[in-house]
Amino acid sequence: MDADYVSKLERGVHRWPGKHYRRALLTVLGASTDFDLGFYSTRGKAATVVDDPSEVAQGSDDVKRQAFLRALAATVAGMAVGDPVAEAVGRAAGGDTPSRVGATEVQQIDHAISLFGEWQDLYGGGVCKDAIAGQVNWATGLLNASVTEKVKLDLYRSVGFLVDVAGWGAFDAGYHETARQYFKLALFCAEQANDWGLRANVLSDMSRQAIYLGRPDDGLSLIELAQVRQDRQTPTVRAMLSTVRARTLAKVERGEECYGAVLTAEDQFGDQNPSEDPPWITYFNAADLAGDAGHALLDVALTGKHIDDARHHLRRSVDSYSATQARARAFSLAKLAILELNVGDAGQGIAYGEQALEAEAPLKSRRAQDDLTDVRKALGKHGNLAGAAELRSRLTRALKST
Repeated sequence: MDADYVSKLERGVHRWPGKHYRRALLTVLGASTDFDLGFYSTRGKAATVVDDPSEVAQGSDDVKRQAFLRALAATVAGMAVGDPVAEAVGRAAGGDTPSRVGATEVQQIDHAISLFGEWQDLYGGGVCKDAIAGQVNWATGLLNASVTEKVKLDLYRSVGFLVDVAGWGAFDAGYHETARQYFKLALFCAEQANDWGLRANVLSDMSRQAIYLGRPDDGLSLIELAQVRQDRQTPTVRAMLSTVRARTLAKVERGEECYGAVLTAEDQFGDQNPSEDPPWITYFNAADLAGDAGHALLDVALTGKHIDDARHHLRRSVDSYSATQARARAFSLAKLAILELNVGDAGQGIAYGEQALEAEAPLKSRRAQDDLTDVRKALGKHGNLAGAAELRSRLTRALKST
């Protein structure tokens, strides 16, 4: 049994290896049943819905997909009535779909991805959460339609990307359980599309959420899972994943490894060929590279190391973000204010804090609010500095109004 065959078992390409292989794997891995290893006979026709939607029921691919969707719907059944994820998954599982889907519907989904991605970049995830939920509801409903094999892969890829964008918006707005359900569904779609790149992107978003929620060890596990088989990823994708890994390493207090991951990301980005990149990674440009690197190095800088590196990357990102990347620019301004107020030039920190307040005022983003809260906290150390008290008062009023 060579590495290629093991990889196919892990990815679900082969679901039912020979009897002796199964027996050997049960022994080596200490499992009790074939199902514990994710193995099942593809000859079966009856589907069994399982309690854990990460498990897969027996039956044909269509039956397995429907079983998964029903199981996933069950996991969100306890959420509030009208929850967009529950509605979307329930619709797909219930068969409320058109009879056929073609390239036109896939193009419509791709258009929605672009529209909502730009909307979130400008105004934050909270501003369009209801609208994107409606699109997810419609797009997910296409999954059980009759399609050609080529359209099927494109459909799952596009639906997965749309759901990931919805998850990112929910995360940004502070709806974390909804975001988790979106990410779970996006990951399933990526697996169905056999798209390693999209799978990696969803896992990286899940890692970012874990970091934000104070679970850096989980975040590190998720990003390292995303980095499996990097030979399948373009340099741009590898660079993005390396910056996320840098952020997790900083949070688990492995500062020098964080710095090394930033350098690795910059080397990988230097090898990029945009013509080879998948469409979902087009958002990650030089400004994003600098911003993510600066965010990662901020945690290291607050311990007194690599302060100039953190400052350099954050300043470069602020200067490089386009007008359509208002949210990302606001984040970097706030991080610069936090950096300077804690370990740099406090006067400059106040100036950055004023810019961050102005930039983040139009945003409906819980992460933006948290950044401003951290700026206000850092200002408490400089009560006698000109402008500090006034800015702290303005931040207090702004945060109360959100």
